[in-house]
Amino acid sequence: MVQQRRTGLRAAAGAAVVVVTVGALALAAGAQASSTSPGNAPGVTDNRVTLGFIGSQSGVAAPTQQDSDKACQARVDAENAKGGVNGRKINLEVVDDKSSGANLTAARDLVENRNAFAVVDNSAFAFLTYRYLKDAGVPMIGGGFDGSYYYDQGNENIVSGLGGGTPVPGLAYDTPTKVMKQLGAKKIAALGYGVSPSSSEAAKATETYAAKAQGLKGVYLNNTVDFGSTDVGPLVLGIKNSGADGLYLPLDNNTNFAIVQSLVQNNVPMKANVMATGYGQTLLDQTAVTQVLTQHDVFQTGYRPVELGGAAIKTFRSNLKKYSGITGVPGYGVYTGYIVCDMAIHGLKNAGENPTRQGFVDGIRKANGGIYDAAGLTCSPLDLSYGNFGKVDKTSCLWFATVKDDKFHVLNGGKPFTGKLVGDPALVQKYESSSGNGVATTTSAAPST
Repeated sequence: MVQQRRTGLRAAAGAAVVVVTVGALALAAGAQASSTSPGNAPGVTDNRVTLGFIGSQSGVAAPTQQDSDKACQARVDAENAKGGVNGRKINLEVVDDKSSGANLTAARDLVENRNAFAVVDNSAFAFLTYRYLKDAGVPMIGGGFDGSYYYDQGNENIVSGLGGGTPVPGLAYDTPTKVMKQLGAKKIAALGYGVSPSSSEAAKATETYAAKAQGLKGVYLNNTVDFGSTDVGPLVLGIKNSGADGLYLPLDNNTNFAIVQSLVQNNVPMKANVMATGYGQTLLDQTAVTQVLTQHDVFQTGYRPVELGGAAIKTFRSNLKKYSGITGVPGYGVYTGYIVCDMAIHGLKNAGENPTRQGFVDGIRKANGGIYDAAGLTCSPLDLSYGNFGKVDKTSCLWFATVKDDKFHVLNGGKPFTGKLVGDPALVQKYESSSGNGVATTTSAAPST
């Protein structure tokens, strides 16, 4: 939808075909074994374990994913400062996929040349890569916002940073429409990117199912928006002509901000504009945008806003500042980069003194019953257990905030809003889990192939 969790991704990814021969795999395995101590897994020595990290530090996805690599490094450095994991320091190898199909090239480099034990792929283009990692026997922790393959049987070694909140086409949560209703909206519009299933389907399910679930009327849907577009005149005209007074935007920052500004410029009265991305310092630094924002412009986040404070936030911000120099309000990329790498550390700890790749995955899906606390930054823990694999959380919880006087103000007295899973009845029956309160994705994924 979509992360969230965070700035435009254009239709840049083509189909990727991976052909790996048995001989190539054998050569790669031999190269990995030669650089490790006898008896250790690939990427593991007596005093070091190598993790790979792929992010979008450049290209069209960079604004949403800004500093995700630095946030991951901050979490790793904080752990290394305490001595590492089970006596081993973590060596983090970072690669920029440039918001493109280079994600696959990056993964191959990390596994075949840099000897990565596991790969953290916090990119909207991870869907191009997971098959290669799966076939190579390398565990992957993904951002979770790039596709629904995390639920497919056989992909248990592919772990979603969103847990059971990973998007599935045809399903959504009614949390945003609940907020719209509280703000006085009655007629709902939704926009989505045409080439992004997580965006287009979130818009469709919200306008079709989530509106109805809250007693609202869906009156306008356009889920064919060009990826990352800021040419929003026709969209605003469509909203105006429909009579909508509530708008859901599961789009990236630049498109969301352009639409909100254009609605004001064209005198279109709105009761609620709910944006799936935008929370973070990047917005506060854009005075041209913040000057037109009102209490009707709301930003959702699946991660605990820093304005609420608390022990987890204190540790989070302290590590970011000390080890990566990140200050201000962290955006989507910072939250997700930090959490997925915390999850990797969690898996390493539970894999024991002699970690294996399967032990790493089991350390995530079995330890503590598969319940993971997401560094204390979500409103409830994530259920990553094997028993919950392939299921979507039946409820979600999100925080919502407005901007006033260049600061974020969290709604509902700082308490998260909860919502229920809605959508195609057959899909709800197929996917709905007994678990609840997952992190709904708050950013849109890259185009599927």
